[in-house]
Amino acid sequence: MLLLHRAFADDSSRWHRYSEHPMPMLYRHDDARAFLERAEDWLQAREIEHAVVLQSARQARANDGHYERPIYWATFEDGGQLVGCAYRTPPFKVGVTALPQTAIAPLVADLAATYAGPIGGFSGPEPTVRALADAWVQARGGSWSVNTRGRLLAFSPGARPTQASKSGVLRLAGPGDAALAQGWGAAASIDSGIAALDGSLCTHLLRAKMLYFWVDDEPRCMIGLLRETRHSVAVGIVYTPAAFRGQGYGSAALAALNRLLDERGVANRYLWIDPSSDAAQALAAKLGCRFVYDSLDVDCA
Repeated sequence: MLLLHRAFADDSSRWHRYSEHPMPMLYRHDDARAFLERAEDWLQAREIEHAVVLQSARQARANDGHYERPIYWATFEDGGQLVGCAYRTPPFKVGVTALPQTAIAPLVADLAATYAGPIGGFSGPEPTVRALADAWVQARGGSWSVNTRGRLLAFSPGARPTQASKSGVLRLAGPGDAALAQGWGAAASIDSGIAALDGSLCTHLLRAKMLYFWVDDEPRCMIGLLRETRHSVAVGIVYTPAAFRGQGYGSAALAALNRLLDERGVANRYLWIDPSSDAAQALAAKLGCRFVYDSLDVDCA
């Protein structure tokens, strides 16, 4: 049974389609401001897991003029409680939080009614993205393929991997490190096979004061923070050039970063890794990381 529901955020919001009864119900929101009025607190409660949707919505709230139309903002709710979100800022893909299985069919139906053409694909937690991609291809035809995978892990403030070089120091990258950040970023992208983790990203992190080098007479390892807030940090780049690998520089750099986060009072610490990387898995094991979720980015053709 399909019901119509008014989005909570604004009395002028339109009536929208495709909510399953009894749960969950899909609520459409007219813009990023209305979406965030309803969902921001819920998203903020797990700010690293929801970092991409928070960033996208906040950017669109500030200025959505450079996106194509229609822009898509939706929440799924059960008994007045949020259980998930979906959004699209064209030409980019559909982004989602984790969604209950019963939300897949109504979301695909609403997306199909909203976009007559291609949507690019889906990005978010793996089980939800796989289910959406399967349902979308079944509804529209074509195929889907994996673009990138990721795994979010959490580690505790007390995590202390063995430090290899007591004479080394972790320092914040500065303007003089721009060429090094560009070069090591390009090499990290090739090594990892993740195009987005490249020199351009590393120079961006340098300017944002989110890039560090472990130095032991010369730079040995580079650490990049993909997300940083008052309460949470997510490490997304731990790169050691081939000549320096196997000597514990990555572990030493992370140990020093952990101490720095202790001093700053950052409680929540996360590590993004490529789940297919043995080196990343070994580093995560040294940190005593716990699994949070696997992410998936897929292309729909």
